[in-house]
Amino acid sequence: MRTDRTPMRLGALLPAPALGHHAAAWRHPDVRPERALSLDLHRALAQTAERGRLDFLLLADSLGEQAAGKAARHGRDSAVAHLEPLTLLSALAVHTRHIGLAATATTTFSEPWPLARMLASLDFLSGGRTGWHVTVPVTDAQARNFGLDRAPGEAMSYHRAHEFLEVTGRLWDGWEDDACLYDQAGGRYSDPAKVHPAGHRGDHFQVGGPLTVPRPPQGRPVLLHPAPSCADAREFTAQWADVLLTGQRTAGRARAERRALRALVADRGRDPDQVRILATVSVVTGRTRTEAEDTYATLQDLLDPAARLDAPGTAPGPAFLLGSATDVADELEEWFTQGAADGFVFLAGHLPAGLAALADLVVPELRRRGLARTRYDGYTLRDHLGLARPKAVARSGSGPLLKRLSKHL
Repeated sequence: MRTDRTPMRLGALLPAPALGHHAAAWRHPDVRPERALSLDLHRALAQTAERGRLDFLLLADSLGEQAAGKAARHGRDSAVAHLEPLTLLSALAVHTRHIGLAATATTTFSEPWPLARMLASLDFLSGGRTGWHVTVPVTDAQARNFGLDRAPGEAMSYHRAHEFLEVTGRLWDGWEDDACLYDQAGGRYSDPAKVHPAGHRGDHFQVGGPLTVPRPPQGRPVLLHPAPSCADAREFTAQWADVLLTGQRTAGRARAERRALRALVADRGRDPDQVRILATVSVVTGRTRTEAEDTYATLQDLLDPAARLDAPGTAPGPAFLLGSATDVADELEEWFTQGAADGFVFLAGHLPAGLAALADLVVPELRRRGLARTRYDGYTLRDHLGLARPKAVARSGSGPLLKRLSKHL
């Protein structure tokens, strides 16, 4: 049982496109699918999440694999068209003041230097509110959009991912915190002795560096990882994640997974209290249980039979948490107090109404119970999550982790 007074860490995940987690969300009468590519919709969603004082908003992404699915071939899958999340994140940073903003980007089909530069730039532009949702996709459908006939194997993809994060970390740490002098009278803009090249030569990357962006306000953007689905993913997550999203559907299993993941983090020489383990929860809620059930029934009725077999988020029971704000808060409180999660990432059934119900009904109920904070006490995403700003580690060459992992390939 949890005995401390630490508040729940809360976030919301916007699917791609941001119309709702239910596969039929785009057909709901309260949803306007023609706005899926508009800044207005995303700005309103971000501001709603900030009104609820959530820690962060996470922008999901896909790399075109939905185009090969059955629903897409029938023209019934809304996921075939959505905005690139890093571009969108930069726009949302201008229209919010407090909430953390995280975006999905892949290690499999990206390069460390430009992605590290982009994320560092976003951290400056947002005032230290940037997070990176690190994904390691391995499907052939995704690979074909990047000039490959097939995806690299799982082991190779995760080996590349380890090296990718070692390089990006070295790039972010390449500028010491006081490297910029801005000495107008003396004519010295920076201290070259405090700017270090990456000097990396590894199995997958050769990166000279340094970045053209100084060390980010947070030191490094917050790294969010999806639930590990294999041994390679668990090793990767334990080594690098600041925030880990899990997908267990019972409190008992979630508690066991959290315990195991914290032990794995500790085995890697990291402090498990500096890793937040958040449960993803799909929610349909309302002022009453009947209202929530009616909303869910509407969504189910709108689901096209041709799309039902390969559509996520449509089954009753484990898939959606359904009920009034009190019902939802009861379930979340039980998970939290039993140590099943450090908090939750909400996936609303349909948007924007589903997120507004969470921000205006569920979170205030959690706040009345002393489980959610009443205000933002800090400025950065690390502040919101209670994570320390990491110390810079300037290194060159391939690190010991990569040398150890290479022996297993």
